[in-house]
Amino acid sequence: MKLADEIVEILSSNDGVLSDALIKTKVLLHKIGQKDLVSWVNKELNGYKDDDDLPDYRIVGAQVLVSATNGAYEVRSHPVPLGHLDVDYRNKLERGIMPQSLSVIEELTANREGSLQSNIPMEMNGLLSEGLANGYIVQRAWCEVPMASASNILMQVRSRLLDFILELSEEFSSANTEEEIKERANKFDAENLFNHTIFGDNTTIVVGSENSQNISNTNLKNDFSALAEELKSNGVSSEDIVVLKQAVDSDSNYPVTKKNEFGPEVKSWMQTMMSKAIDASWQIELGVAGSLLATALNSFYGLV
Repeated sequence: MKLADEIVEILSSNDGVLSDALIKTKVLLHKIGQKDLVSWVNKELNGYKDDDDLPDYRIVGAQVLVSATNGAYEVRSHPVPLGHLDVDYRNKLERGIMPQSLSVIEELTANREGSLQSNIPMEMNGLLSEGLANGYIVQRAWCEVPMASASNILMQVRSRLLDFILELSEEFSSANTEEEIKERANKFDAENLFNHTIFGDNTTIVVGSENSQNISNTNLKNDFSALAEELKSNGVSSEDIVVLKQAVDSDSNYPVTKKNEFGPEVKSWMQTMMSKAIDASWQIELGVAGSLLATALNSFYGLV
C-alpha cells in the first residue's frame, strides 16, 4: 500500500514530522474500515481530556522536590521523603501525567536539558514537612519530570505507530486496488493488532481470519506440566518454559482473578515471547502468538 509506505518513510526518517504520519494514519484507517481506531490518533494530535484513560507511555516517573528552611539554614530543590504519606497520594505525586497534544510536548521538550515542573498546592506543605528532620519547614514544593522522560513520549508514539504500520503493510502488501484492500481488510483483525502494538500489555490479538489458535480444550488449571506441554506443542522452547515457571512462582502471591490480568513477572515473560514472535526467534505468526499465550495462561489460572 502506497499510503502505508509513505507513513513508514515519515516515521523512520530523522526529519519526519510525527503529526504528518498521524494524519496519514487517519486516512489509512478509514480506507481499511477501522474508523473506531481513529480516536487514538485524534487524542494524540489534540490532547487527552481529563476523563480519558491515558496510555501507559504518557504516565512518567516524577520526583518531589522542596525548598525548606529551619530558620538557621535553607535548602532548595531538595528531595523529600514520602513514606509517611497515604499510598494513593504518594503514587499521585510520583506519577507525572502528560495529557498534552504531541505538538505541545514537542514544544516543551525542544530544549533537551532541564526538567518540567508542576507545583504542589501550598496546603500540602505542612504534610510534606513531616518527612523532614531538624525542624525544616517546607516553603514550596513541586513535582519534577526529567525532560528525557517527556521526550520519550514522542519516541513511544513514533515507535508504536511504526510497529503497527509495518505489520499492516505486510498484511496488505499484495493489495493494489481499493477492492483488494477491502477484501483483505475483511480477513484481517486490524483492531487487535492495533491494540497490541499501540497499547501492549497482553492484548489478545488474532491477525487474519485464516490464523488458527492451537490451544486445545485440555484442563490446564493449576497444572503447570499440562501448560508446558501445550506450549511446547506450539513451538515454545524448553528454556522459555523454564523462565515461565520461574515467573509463575514469583507471582504466586499475586491474585489473578480476571482474564489477561496476570502478575508482573508473567506479563514480562509474555512481552518477551511477543518480541520473539516479531523477530521470528519463536516460529509462530504474530497474530496467533498473543491469543495463544493468553488463552493458555487464562486456562492455567482457571479463567475459562
